[in-house]
Amino acid sequence: MGKQSADGDVADCVGELLDQALDLTARFLSDRADLSASAAFAMNRVCREGPIRLTTLAAKEGVSQPSMTQLIQRLERLGLVTRLADPDDGRAALIGITGLGQTLLDDRKRIRRERLTALLERLTSEEKSALSLASRVALPVLGRLVVHADCPPDGVAAHQGGAETVETRPVDQRKVFG
Repeated sequence: MGKQSADGDVADCVGELLDQALDLTARFLSDRADLSASAAFAMNRVCREGPIRLTTLAAKEGVSQPSMTQLIQRLERLGLVTRLADPDDGRAALIGITGLGQTLLDDRKRIRRERLTALLERLTSEEKSALSLASRVALPVLGRLVVHADCPPDGVAAHQGGAETVETRPVDQRKVFG
């Protein structure tokens, strides 16, 4: 078996796992009443990466800048995100998460975990153990994929929606504003 075939098999297997996990999360675990998927994704990115320029956020989320501007304006009106002065460029603003926004994200995560706990009760102890072990092995590797998703190899587009330069902030620069 050649390297391309083996890589294709890995991509198919991991892809199917991620497809199933996404479906489970979107259909059964997430509370879709309080936030749209695009709002939740944008807020999670702002929370994870810290204050971020709107243009960078739009590029990373693969949406147009006008669409992201409208989304951020709605989230600002709800008190979930805030605009902050960019210390590197006085003409620009950064988008940051508020205390209320962080609380909402934390509540959504807690609800997902509670729903998952209830679903896990339907598994045998062997299935739970296997899933736990697989998760412990896969989590650090998946984390590396997430990091590399914003910096794909040459010739592979991260998102079709944005061609702007992407910046990142170190984890220790994340802040909650309220």
